[in-house]
Amino acid sequence: MTIQLRTATSLMARRNRFAMAGMLMSALALTGCTSEQAFSAIGLGGSTTEEGGTADRPCPTVGVLAETDHITVFNGRGNDLTDVVLRAETGKAVTQCTYNLTDSTISFDIAFDGLAELGPAATSRTQTVTTYVAVMRRFGKKVKKQLYEVPLVFDGNTRRIQFLKTVDGTVVPYGGDADGRIYEILVGFQLTPEQLAYNRRVPRVPIR
Repeated sequence: MTIQLRTATSLMARRNRFAMAGMLMSALALTGCTSEQAFSAIGLGGSTTEEGGTADRPCPTVGVLAETDHITVFNGRGNDLTDVVLRAETGKAVTQCTYNLTDSTISFDIAFDGLAELGPAATSRTQTVTTYVAVMRRFGKKVKKQLYEVPLVFDGNTRRIQFLKTVDGTVVPYGGDADGRIYEILVGFQLTPEQLAYNRRVPRVPIR
């Protein structure tokens, strides 16, 4: 059975969007945070909600999927270092959540950061990478996967930048004795078959 996801569109959720992004940026900057660390939720209002990220109300875990944690974009002429247009890699991923006790749903927000670097074959200082967020039930059952483009602008003579992607208001059901631990959120770059094969064949060189 496929579980459909829906996006929260309440006025309060929209008003909190930028506040959430700022909070998640601060969380990503903290030292000692693991990729699966859950942060306390910002309540969306109403007596039927309860903050998550606690022992009693844990958020879904979030992490970066291996082999899709970095991407190398070539100019189409070859796979040498001189053919590289762009390299990018993900960093930390965090989540925060709110439980709706009446509807038996969990609303969660995700953020992940990363680095991007222009290669010698780049002909534009504006690039775009496609990332994904996949929601999985435990034991590997995919619930939903969504793609998100991340624009990258390299100002002036800058060849290396940081980026931050936030996805907020995803709602999933829970029931009975279940809680957020029945879900796992995976993030990464959406790769072509050729890019995935390259990642598997060539050892990753971190962007520094």
